[in-house]
Amino acid sequence: MPRLSIFLLLFNTPFVAASNINIATDFWEDFSNRNGIGYYFSLVERIFPDYSYTAHFMPYPRSVAMLEKQQVDLVFGASADEFDKANCSQYLIERDVTDMLVSATFANSYQSLDDLVGKRVVSHLGYDWADSLPEGTSYDEYSDLSQMIKLLKVGRVDAILDYRDDVEALLDSSPSLKGDFAFIDSVFGYGTTFCFSTTEKGAMLLNQFEQAMPLLIESGELHQIMMDTTDSDVDYPY
Repeated sequence: MPRLSIFLLLFNTPFVAASNINIATDFWEDFSNRNGIGYYFSLVERIFPDYSYTAHFMPYPRSVAMLEKQQVDLVFGASADEFDKANCSQYLIERDVTDMLVSATFANSYQSLDDLVGKRVVSHLGYDWADSLPEGTSYDEYSDLSQMIKLLKVGRVDAILDYRDDVEALLDSSPSLKGDFAFIDSVFGYGTTFCFSTTEKGAMLLNQFEQAMPLLIESGELHQIMMDTTDSDVDYPY
């Protein structure tokens, strides 16, 4: 099994090891956990068995910038349209489904996205849902999920676009944040993949990824990896 090094903070040191994959990722429950366990890490271990890898945890927009500056080799859960320069795979690794946390009262009357017109919607910094929301919806982004939940609890915002698992994990660990909330599941969905740097190393990693993915898909192994790491196939793209 590849050796994993995890850095919660990114220091100003060069990434030089050719046999080491430098990964920039946000924390996503069951996909890229800070302990190095999750769906994305399992894919790296399966597809790149001869490499060690280092995970640098940071907000997603920063990981995009790091890849474009060729300061890391790989970004998890991305898509080509988020980059000016990146080697993104044609093979999807998940269908990224985003849920919505609202008050129980609002959930009882919610029927469609049009009900968000005139409402205040927030999400994580860099998620950029503005173009997906109906005209007339107020949209802002924050770096801290707990801050967004506090705003929802006191009625200063009407909805939070985020992953149900991540929200539930935070509420379980911080009971003081709990309120009269309800989830509206699968509000948005889009496909994501692994995106590599536009370096010679990045191109080599992409080529190895592209060769492995059809075999994992056809054999059912990709589906099994998702089930083993997330206990669900709701995000499986095939």
